[in-house]
Amino acid sequence: MSSRKIRRTRTTLSSGTSSMSLEKLGVVRFDLNDPYHFALTLSWPEFFVALITAYLAINAVFALLYFASPASITNLPPNSLVDAFFFSVETLATVGYGFMAPATRYGHVVATVEIFIGMLFTATMTGLVFVRFSKPKAKLIFAERPVITLHGAKPVLMVRVGNGRVNSLTDAAARITVLLVESGADGKQFRRAVDLKLVRSDFPFFPLTWTVMHEIDAGSPLHAMAQSQAAADGMRMMLSITARDPSLGAQVYAAQSYRGTDIAFGMRYADAVTWDGGDRSVADMRKISMVESDALPAHEPGEVA
Repeated sequence: MSSRKIRRTRTTLSSGTSSMSLEKLGVVRFDLNDPYHFALTLSWPEFFVALITAYLAINAVFALLYFASPASITNLPPNSLVDAFFFSVETLATVGYGFMAPATRYGHVVATVEIFIGMLFTATMTGLVFVRFSKPKAKLIFAERPVITLHGAKPVLMVRVGNGRVNSLTDAAARITVLLVESGADGKQFRRAVDLKLVRSDFPFFPLTWTVMHEIDAGSPLHAMAQSQAAADGMRMMLSITARDPSLGAQVYAAQSYRGTDIAFGMRYADAVTWDGGDRSVADMRKISMVESDALPAHEPGEVA
């Protein structure tokens, strides 16, 4: 076996109350052979640190080239690396204030190369900043906890989602996948991914809230969970939603993960949408995660609102 250090990459699936750590061996998070993906997956602070580092590094290299031959630049003090650096900054930006200028062929060649690199650098960074700003975001608000409650005398798993945008989303589609811990014939435990059948998996018009529902009947992978809360231990659940944002003219995507212990048994979501009986509905997004006891006077929770 090679003694070379094994590369490890860890990602985290987060929920409002927990997170799930996933680790890969032999891959790296930031691959410099794929600079576009590298630049887009950096956080904004990391992106600006990388941008400033690259900018300073380019200027430092050219400052050293000018410093190595002070006579190649008019009015460049012979022992001033700082002046060489600032001349590099002005050249990279194609400003050219005029006090210092290339005076020899060496100086012209170095300045020409730097101007060319400066134009490429500016164009590349402008494109990357634009792409990062223009990436569509779903702005969906997921309830912090799923609930299992009675709906029409049947136990139902529910997860409420709110549309955090001012405008309505369209052609929304939901999918819930659970990871169940099972034991094989050899006694070893493993995780099995199962998609849950939803009461409604698509929603053509998504203006306010949507309660994604799965009936826990005898054929449901969660049937044992409806009988015993202990059956939820070790389970992971992932809810993903895709929709079209008409204002962006693009498809948006969001996902949320939950542990089995996040599920609120015998609870239901408190009303978050009020309707005046006419054409006005008001959704309080602050109540998306609010739950109440299922022992309260019964009311049928809306599947969509």
